[in-house]
Amino acid sequence: MMQIRNPQIKRLSHQREHSVQGLKKLRESLERARLKFSLQGGKVTALCLQEGEQVWALNMKRALLSMFQTSRTASKQELVQETDIYGTCTSRYVRQGPVLLKSRDLTECQRARLANFWPHSVLITEDTSVQSELHCLQKHDSTLMQEVNCTEAVSMTTWSKTAGVMRTQTVSSLLLLRAQPATPPSQDPVGGGVRTDLRFEEEGTARQTQDRTSALQDISQTVRTLCSLTSDPKMVSQEFLQLVFQLRDLSLPQLRTLWEEASFKCRNDWQPLLDALPACGSESCVVLLSDLMRNKELEEGQAEAFLTTIALVPRPTPQIIDSINVLLEVPEVQSKALLSGSSLVYQLCQRSRTSCGELPQVQTFINRLEEILKGGTKGENPAKVQTLVYALKSVGNLGLAAPVFVPLLEHFMLSQSSLLELRLAAIYALRRYPCSVDRAVLLQLYRSSLEDPEVRIAAYQQLMRCPAQDVFEAVKMTLKSETSSQVGSYVWSHLTNLLRSEDPMKQTLIESLPDDIVSRDFEAEFLKYSSYADYTVSSGMGLANVETSLVFSPKSFLPRSATANLTVYFHGRAYNLLEVDVHVENAEHLVKNFFGKEERECDTEAAQSKEPRRMRRRTEDAHKEGKEACLNRARSFLDQAKAMLLGRRRTEANRPKCWIGVKVFGNELSVLTCEDLYKEIDQLSLSAAGLAVKLLKGHEVQLNHRAALMTEELVLPSLSGLPVKLGINMTSLFSLRLKGNVNYRDTSHFSLTGYVKPNAHVGLSAWMGVDGALGCAAVDWVSELRSSTSLDGSVQLQEGRDLRVTLNTPEDVMDIISISSRVFQLSGDHREEIRGPKTRGLRWWAGSCAPTPSYPFSAGDFSLPPPGPVSVSLRLLKLDRGLHYYVLEAAYSLLAQRGSWLPREASLHVLLATPQSSIPRDMSLDLNFSPNRLLLRITHPLKTILIQGQLVQDRSVMSGKMELSIDGVHYYILGLVDTQNHPAEQRTRYHFEAKMAPDENPMILSVNVTRSPGRKTSFAATVKNVFSETASLSAVLERRRDGSSKQYSVETELLLPGMLGARMLGLMEQRGSVWNSALRLKYGLGGDARNLLQECYTTQRVRSERDANLTNVMRADHEFYCSNTAPVNHKIHLRHEESHSHIKSTLDVSYGKHWDEINNKRTLFLSQSFKNQSTQNHTSYIARVQPPGAREEFELQDSASALPPQAAKL
Repeated sequence: MMQIRNPQIKRLSHQREHSVQGLKKLRESLERARLKFSLQGGKVTALCLQEGEQVWALNMKRALLSMFQTSRTASKQELVQETDIYGTCTSRYVRQGPVLLKSRDLTECQRARLANFWPHSVLITEDTSVQSELHCLQKHDSTLMQEVNCTEAVSMTTWSKTAGVMRTQTVSSLLLLRAQPATPPSQDPVGGGVRTDLRFEEEGTARQTQDRTSALQDISQTVRTLCSLTSDPKMVSQEFLQLVFQLRDLSLPQLRTLWEEASFKCRNDWQPLLDALPACGSESCVVLLSDLMRNKELEEGQAEAFLTTIALVPRPTPQIIDSINVLLEVPEVQSKALLSGSSLVYQLCQRSRTSCGELPQVQTFINRLEEILKGGTKGENPAKVQTLVYALKSVGNLGLAAPVFVPLLEHFMLSQSSLLELRLAAIYALRRYPCSVDRAVLLQLYRSSLEDPEVRIAAYQQLMRCPAQDVFEAVKMTLKSETSSQVGSYVWSHLTNLLRSEDPMKQTLIESLPDDIVSRDFEAEFLKYSSYADYTVSSGMGLANVETSLVFSPKSFLPRSATANLTVYFHGRAYNLLEVDVHVENAEHLVKNFFGKEERECDTEAAQSKEPRRMRRRTEDAHKEGKEACLNRARSFLDQAKAMLLGRRRTEANRPKCWIGVKVFGNELSVLTCEDLYKEIDQLSLSAAGLAVKLLKGHEVQLNHRAALMTEELVLPSLSGLPVKLGINMTSLFSLRLKGNVNYRDTSHFSLTGYVKPNAHVGLSAWMGVDGALGCAAVDWVSELRSSTSLDGSVQLQEGRDLRVTLNTPEDVMDIISISSRVFQLSGDHREEIRGPKTRGLRWWAGSCAPTPSYPFSAGDFSLPPPGPVSVSLRLLKLDRGLHYYVLEAAYSLLAQRGSWLPREASLHVLLATPQSSIPRDMSLDLNFSPNRLLLRITHPLKTILIQGQLVQDRSVMSGKMELSIDGVHYYILGLVDTQNHPAEQRTRYHFEAKMAPDENPMILSVNVTRSPGRKTSFAATVKNVFSETASLSAVLERRRDGSSKQYSVETELLLPGMLGARMLGLMEQRGSVWNSALRLKYGLGGDARNLLQECYTTQRVRSERDANLTNVMRADHEFYCSNTAPVNHKIHLRHEESHSHIKSTLDVSYGKHWDEINNKRTLFLSQSFKNQSTQNHTSYIARVQPPGAREEFELQDSASALPPQAAKL
C-alpha cells in the first residue's frame, strides 16, 4: 500500500509565488487516495487504482514505485526484462559489495513513441534523435531497501552535429526513515479498484476538462482575433497555431456547432476556421471536412487541396478511412480521394499491430478500388483512362498485397492493347508490395526484346527493389545479349552508379550484387540514351541523396519520361521528401513547330516589313503572296498552341499525352494529366480575369496563404512521473496586396499604375522540457524568416517598343529578408530569453524531483538553421530624403535583314534615373548600330563611356575610325586604305593611327606599296611617336629578263632610331649555265644606327659544263666577309669532274684574317679521284686520296680476274 503524506511543494517559478489555494489543491491530490500494489520478487507486478485518482498524481506514484524495483538474485551481473513507468525494456544489474547498480537504456522502451513522432520516415539504424538513460544506486539490508538514488537524462540531438543537444536531467532520491508493521489485509479499509500496471499514462489536456460552452467561446474568440490581426504576421502565425491546437481537443458535435457559429469570413476574405481544419488533422476535423466536401460546401480546388493535406495525417484512424470512403462516391473529388485514402490506409497499416486488411473501413476502400479497376479492363474506354491511372496509382500507395489486385495488375501489364500509361502505372503499382509477392511477370517483361523499352525499364526498376540471385543472373545474361540501346544504356548506367553509390539504403543491395553483373558496356550520352544517376551529399545535418532517371524511346527524339527523387537521412532515419515523375508523348510536333524553319522565315518577312515606307511600297506586291503564306503558318501554330494551353482537344490521334506524378514521403499525392493541366489553365485564366476586373475597377486585391506545416509533439515518461515533452511546430504565411488602374488595348500597348505589397513569414519552433500539473521547466527555440516589402509605381508600354517603368518604395525602412533565432528558458509562467554563447540551466524543485533542462552553445560552431541566438537581416534604408521614385525607360528599334541573324539597323535606349534626388545616380545606355556606324554611350554618376565607330568607303578610299572616350579622355584608332591604279603601276597607301594613352601623341604607321606588273615592287613604311625619331623601312624588289639571262635584285633600308640601322643590296643572276649571287649589308647598332660602320658581304658562283671528252665539270666558288667577324671570314673553291671511267673532286678552303691572300696559312685542301681500269676478264679499281695537310697521295687498288669456261674444266 502506498500513501503520500505531508508533501511539500516549493515554488514553481523564481519570479512569483503561486496561490496558496493552488498549492493546497496539488497537495490534496497527492494525499487523496491510497495506491495498492503487488510487489513480488522485487518487481511491482500490478496496481489497484482507486476512484478519484488523478492521472498526474498516479504517474508520480508509479515513478516512485519504479524506483523500488530491484533484483534479488543478482550476484555480480544480471540482465532482466522489466516493466516500469517507461515501459518494458532491459535492465542491467551490477553488484558492487553492499551496493546494487541499476542502469537502463530507455531507447528500447521509447522506440514506439519515437516511430510515432517521426511518422513519415524509415528507420535505417538506431534512432539517435532522442537519447535516454537511467542510472540508479540501491542499498539493501537483509530485508529492506535502505536508500535509492536515481538519475535520468533525456537528450534531444539538434539538426547539426556541431550544434549540441537539448538535455533534461531528473534526480530522485528515496531514503528509508523508519519501518512499521504492515496492516493485516482483513483490517484494510481500502476497497476494490481498477487493475493497472506501472506504465506511464498520458494525461488529458486542460481543454478536455473545460465545459463545452467555454471551449467554443475561446475558439470563437481566437477566430475573431485572427480576423483583427492584419499587420503582424508573427502574431497571426501564433494565433493560427493556437487555433489548430484548440480544434484538436473538440469532438465532432462540438466542431459542427463551432462551424455554424465561427465559419465566417474576415474582411480580407479569409476564412480562418476552414484553413485550420486540414492542419488540425484529428479524426473529428477530417470527418467534418469530408462532410463539407460531400455536401459540396467547398469549391473543387479547395477540396482537392484539403485532400492532399489530409493524406499526410500522421496517425489516421478507421473512422478517417470511413469518411474518405464516402467521398469516393462524389465524382468531383473521386480521383483525389483515391490517392488520399490509399495513403491513409498505408499509414494505418504501418502502425497497426493486427492485420489492417480485416478492418471493415479498409475492406470497403479496397472493394471500391477493385470495382474501378475491373470496370476499366473491359475494352479500355478512353473516357476511363484518367480514372484508371488514379486507381493504379492508389494501388501503389496502398502497399497491401491484396490477392484481388495481383491478377488485375498482371492483366494491365501483359495486355498489348492497354495504353502505355496504364501498363506503366500497373508496373509501378508494385513499388510497396512485399517481396514475397511473385514478380515473375516483371522478369518476363524485362527479358522480352519485343516489349516497349519504357515497359522493360519500368519492369527492371521494380525487379531491383527485391533483389535476388536469380534476378541478378537474369539481368547479367539479358544485358550481355541486349539488342535495345535504350534498355541496355539504362541498366548499365544504373548498375555502374549503384556500385559507387554512398546511399545508406542501397548498401545491402550493393553488397549482394555479383562482381561480374555488368557484363557489357553501353553508350553514356545522356541526351541521346536512357540513363540513371545517383548523387549523395554529406553535410553537418546528415546525408542527402538525389536519384535521376531519363528514359528515351526509339519512337521519339525527345525523352519520354524523367524522374527525380530526393531522400535525406537524419539521425538514423530516412525521409523520402519528394519524388517527381514526368511522362510526355507526342510532343515532337510542338517542338518542331517552335524551332522550325517556318517561323524564322515569317520573322524575316516581318522584319523586312519594317523597312522605310518608300522601300515597302516597291516590294509590297512582290512579297504579298509570301506574307500571306507566313501568316497562315503562324495562325496554324498559334491555333495549336492555344488548343494545347487552353484545353481545346486536338481531333487527331497523335495529340499530346502527359502526366506528372508527385510523391511526398513516398505517397503519391498528385497526378496531373494533360486534361488536368488544361483544366488548371482554364481555372487560372478565370481567376486572372477576375483579378483583372477588380484591378480595372481600382479595387484592392488580397491573396493570402496560411498553413501549419508541422505540429508534432513527443511525450516521454520521466523519473519524476511528469511528462517530458518535445514539440516541433512550423507555420507559414504569405500575403500579397495589389491595387491599381489598368488601361489595356493589347499586349503591346497598355499602362498599369498601382502598388504591390508582399509579405511572408515562416516560423519554426522546438520546445523541450517538463510540463505537467506542477508547472513547466523547458527550453524554447524559436526561429523566424520574415520578409515585408512595398512597391508602387507605373508601367507603360507603347507599340511594343517604348517602355517606361516608375517605381517607388514608400517606406523609409524595408526588410527584404530577415532571419532570426532566439532561445528562451521557461519556468512556470516566467519566460526569459537566453543571450550569449554559454550554457544556461534552469532548475525547479517539487518533492524529490529535480529536472534540469539546458541548452548549450559553442561560439566556434556554425550551422544552418542557427542553433542559438542570431539575427541576420537584409534591410533597405532610404537615406536620400529627396528620392521619391525610380524611373526605368527602355526603347528599341530593329530592322532585320534576310538570311542573317544580325539586324541591318538597330537602336536601344535604356535609362535608370532618380529625379529630384540629391545624390546623382542616373544611369543610361544608348546603342545605335548600322552597317557603317556604331555608337555606344554608357553614362554613370562616376564615369561616362562613349564608344563610336565609323566605316566610310569613297571610291578607292576606305577608312574606318573607332573612338573611345572615358570621362572626357579621348582614345581612338584610325585606319585608311587608298588604292590608285595607273596604266604602268598600282599604288596603295595604308595609314594606321592609334592613341592609347591620354598624355601621349598617337602612334602613326604609314605604308606605301607600288607594284609594277611583272617588274618592280617597292615598299616604304614609317612609324612615328614610337621611337625617339621616326622609324622607317623601305624595300625594292626588281626582276629583269633578257634573252637567256635572268636577274633578281633587292634593296632594303631599315632604321630603328637608337637601336638598329641597316642597308642591304642583293643580286642573283643566271647566264646560261652560270649562276652568280651577291649580298652586301651595311649596318650600325645603338648610337651608330645612322652611320653604318659595319659591313658584310657574300658572293656565290656556280658553273656547270661538259668538255670534248664527255667529262662533266662543275665549279663552285663562295666568299664570305664581315668587318667584325675575322675568324670566320673565308673563301671556298670546289671542282668536281665526272666521266664514265673517272671521278675526281678537289676542295680548297682559305679562312681567317688573311683569307684572301696567297700566302694565307689557314687553308684546307682535299683531293680525291676514282679510276676504273677494268677489262673483259679483269676488274681493277684505283682510288687516290690526298688528305688535308699531306704532300703525298695515297693509292688504293682493287683487282679481280675471271678464267674462261674451258680453263675451268681443266
